[in-house]
Order: sequence, then structure tokens, then C-alpha cells
Amino acid sequence: MLNSDDAPVPRNDAAVRSALTAALRHARARVPYADAVYERVFKCEVHQLASGQRMVKPASVKGAVQIRLVGEGGRQVGIKAGDANVETLCAAIDRGLDALAAEPDDPGFGLAPIPNPTRERYGMAPKDDPRDVDPTPRLEALARAVDALAAAGSTDDVRVVPELWAWEQVEEKWVADTDGVFKTQVMTIGFVQVVFRAVRGERQARTRVRFGEVGGLEQYIDAAGALSPTVAHELAAERDVAVRLLDARPLTADELAGITHYVLHKSALVFIHEGLGHPIEADIVRSGNSAIVGPGGVALVSPLGSSVVRIVDGAAPDGEGTPVPHRGFGTEFIDDEGVEVRPAELVAGGHIVGMMHSRETAHRFGVAPTGNGFSELGDRRIVRMRNTVLCPERGEHWVESLGELLGGIGLGVVLHGSLGGAVSKEGMSSSTQYGYLVRDGALTGDIIAPGNFTALTAGCLKTVEAYAGPVDCHGVGFCGKGSQLRRVTEGGPTFVRLGASAWVNLTFEG
Repeated sequence: MLNSDDAPVPRNDAAVRSALTAALRHARARVPYADAVYERVFKCEVHQLASGQRMVKPASVKGAVQIRLVGEGGRQVGIKAGDANVETLCAAIDRGLDALAAEPDDPGFGLAPIPNPTRERYGMAPKDDPRDVDPTPRLEALARAVDALAAAGSTDDVRVVPELWAWEQVEEKWVADTDGVFKTQVMTIGFVQVVFRAVRGERQARTRVRFGEVGGLEQYIDAAGALSPTVAHELAAERDVAVRLLDARPLTADELAGITHYVLHKSALVFIHEGLGHPIEADIVRSGNSAIVGPGGVALVSPLGSSVVRIVDGAAPDGEGTPVPHRGFGTEFIDDEGVEVRPAELVAGGHIVGMMHSRETAHRFGVAPTGNGFSELGDRRIVRMRNTVLCPERGEHWVESLGELLGGIGLGVVLHGSLGGAVSKEGMSSSTQYGYLVRDGALTGDIIAPGNFTALTAGCLKTVEAYAGPVDCHGVGFCGKGSQLRRVTEGGPTFVRLGASAWVNLTFEG
């Protein structure tokens, strides 16, 4: 996190500050407390469809304000306003007062204090700011580079068809309250998604890969139109897998029955987010919708996992698991309540040791907020994940290579990727993009067709045995909760080894 003096100042800061200050003064004359967050997002993007149609949108801007009014007796309401000008905000506050009067008392409601309330500026300045430099050439160059990779993977028998969705956005926000807190943040985020479809006659197969990180698209493709070596290598590898999947097979019934281990690649760890992150969000816990933590905050399942399981939510970690404040697709420096983001240790030694909190849930549970209170463009602030990662402590259970990790596995499968899934109170299921069969401690060379991996929350971590490779937030995605969408990641070491159990299952269609 940059020093406050070095952090960039949002554009039109003086005008926004004046409007928010005046509106909060208007609110303070009518209620004991109020706060506001104004979010504004500039976005440029490119879509390329399988048909080859390409659409470039060099600029779009969205913005909205969320105002929270807190009255006597713990009554509170949230009001959405479309713009940060005094008249609009004061009118929204006046409407909110009528709604506030109709709210029942909530004696347990409160807001934990904002740590470091006097610091004002956070963030990182954009490089090649797309608000000033036309982003179209870079977006077009990215599309051409993906086309070239697809063409290089095509043969006389197989045609590789690419799809592309990529964007860069500059996010600005202001957080202020009637106690005099005023904070701003500027963040630039870059995202690239590529789907490769391999087509041979009537048969098709596909893979999808995503990249997302703090910073702009320059981290993926340079001004000369060359992909970064890491991105180019991973895209080429996934393209080649799509071609190989044309000859993939599902596991047989006997193989499924005989599996002793599952090895999950970092791209297949979405269950960490869906099945184990959401149940430790404090608002879900308090509502009684967590299968692993009771409404009072006491763990219902102990231990949740084996002794080598440790899960942390916060800034993305480096390869050793140490948080890096400016890394991660889900990273921000402050949340939408002005709380500085800090790591939230959720599971340690297999036991639940903490939860993710907003100011409201932190007050209810008597702890400090963790910087997990977020909204989406004027919606009410709720508890959201950021980067949720398996971060094991070092030990004999954490080896360097996949080969070492596979030792002792009689029959297993290494699973890669996800194209989505479904979550419930009890657990989650997710598609897998492909896998590799393991016999007698070694890969067989057989590529396994897409399947469905199911993990039950209360026990899926109990058979985690070991890890291989550095920690990475590879699972770039978007989490929907309460109709709000937020950028997030999940991840862990390159490979995670689980023993077969009733808590996890792999199935195939047909």
C-alpha cells in the first residue's frame, strides 16, 4: 500500500468531496449518524465471438452513491443515489428518512469503529491511463494475438476457434461519514478471458483461461502487440489441451469406484470460495445459513479440515503465502466502508479461527472489522470475499513437484479448471475442464473428459494430505451475492492432494 501522500487523487475530487460533505451535513442534522460511498468506474473492453465478430468499446462510465442513515434504536436504511451532486444526495436522504421512520428498532445494531480514520488517500495510479490514451490499439492487438495463437494450433483435421473478452477499468471511490472520516481510493484492474474451441467434424471441445490482476492490460500485452511470455505460454498450453480433449474419455465405473486420491490443480479450487468461503462470511453466519458456523459464531464442525489446512482471505499472497497488498484480482486497499483491508485468517490447523466482517457484523460479534464490507455501484454494503486462498504453513506436507505429490497414489485423477458450478448450504459442485489419470504414483498420459466435482462443506477438507508448488490466486472470477457482482479469486499451491472420501465425488454425464 502506498504512502498516503503518494496515492493518486481521484478526478473531480474537490467537487465530489464538496457534495458528499454537504449531503452528510444535511443528514447529520436529522439522524445521529450517516455515511456514504460513491463509486465511479471507467471501463474499456473488447469482445470477440466464435464467429469472428469483434466489438471494441473504448469508453464507458458508471457511478452511484450508497448512503446509510442510522437512527435511534438501531434503525437503519440504505439509499441509492445516481450521482454525487448535492441536490440529488439531499433528495435521496429526505426519501430515506421516511423509510427510516418505518423501520423497527434493532437494539443489536451498531458499526465498529473505522481503524486509522485520519488517513485519506489509497491506491495506485494507472499506467497508460485509458482515460487519456486511446485503448483501442491495445485491445485490437490483444485480439489479433489470440487469433494468431488459435491459427497456430489448427491443423488440416482440427480447427481452433478463439473467443475473447478483455477489459481494463479504473475504479475510483470516496467514503465519508458524519464523524469526519473522508477516504478515497484509485485502482486499475485488468482482465482477460480466452476460450479455445477445438472442432473436428461434428465433435467439439473447449478450454477457458482467465487472467486478472491489479494493473492495466499492459501486463498482458505490450505496446508493440506482443503477449507477455507467461500469458502466451499458458494460452498456448490451454489451446493444445482443447485439441487433445477431442480424444478425451470419462473415467469408467470401475475407475471411479477405485479412486484413492484426487489431486486438484490451482485452477480447480473454486470450492474454496463457494463451499468454504461463503459459510465463513459473518452475515451468512448470523443469518443461520452456514453449515459450519452457528449464528453465535461458534464452529459447528471441528475440526473442519486436516491439520495442514489453512485458509486466508485478503490481498493475494506470494508463492510462500505472504500477502502482497497490491496483488490480486479481488484486491482493494480499503473496503466500501473505509476500513483498510487486512488478512482474515479463517482456518488454521484445520480449525475455524475467524470470519470475514463488515463494520456491522464486527460490532455484532465484538471484533474488529476485516475490510470485507463492499457494495456494487450504490447497492447496500454486505460482507464479500476478496482473494480466498489455501495458504499452508511450510512442512513435509508441502513438496516442490507434482511427481513427489503423486507418490503412493494407487489410482487417482489430477483435475484442472472450472467452467462454473452451483452452491448450497451443504456444499457445492463445479464442472472440471479436464483431468489426467494417475496409476501407481505416475501420470498415465490419459486425458480425462470434463466432469463434475462435488465437495460437501462439512468434510471435504478433512482428507487434504499434501501440496506441491508455490501458492497462486489462479481462480479469477466474479461472485454473485444478493444480486451484487464482485471480482474475486480463489487459489492455493499449484496442486492439492485429497484422499478419496464420502465428502468429495467426481461424476460424468452419460
